[in-house]
Amino acid sequence: MDEAPEITRASDAAGFLPGPLGLRLDETFLPLTALNAGPGALDMLLPFGQMRQHGGSLLLRLWPGTAWCSGPVPEGRYRTADIGHGWTQFRLRGVEALQFLDLYTSADLFAPQIRQARCIRTRLGGYDCTVWWHSTRDVNLVVSRSAAQSFADHLRALALRHDIADPSTDPRPVPPGAPDRRG
Repeated sequence: MDEAPEITRASDAAGFLPGPLGLRLDETFLPLTALNAGPGALDMLLPFGQMRQHGGSLLLRLWPGTAWCSGPVPEGRYRTADIGHGWTQFRLRGVEALQFLDLYTSADLFAPQIRQARCIRTRLGGYDCTVWWHSTRDVNLVVSRSAAQSFADHLRALALRHDIADPSTDPRPVPPGAPDRRG
């Protein structure tokens, strides 16, 4: 009997990012199943461009004929494929996690449609990523497993580059004497 391959970490992301914002970046394993069906069948499960918890599953639908499912697959007529081995999930936590990402993505994460959907496929630097969040303090990012280490390094570099002395910088600088902002 073949044993399941051991899941190894794709990066060394674990802990606080450098810099003044107190952001924490962790890599977690995300078991993902792609649900493939016609747009009509998927529309009954989840509207296009949306994210939602469904029972014990997280569902993301950012493609017309495909939805991602993490957890038990919902009932329906879908073709399924395990795709978790090809992707790496990062959790970015901290008071201004979403604002920090908004500075560097090619999309406006606070645009009304995106803020309502709480998920998007976008580019962050040179990386294609899928981003979703339940709160602005706890943001999930999924990138290709082959790019995971360089993506984590890129986020570290962006955090180091953030200048709290620049008043035009958003997220807002940390005032002296502010409480610990680490998430």
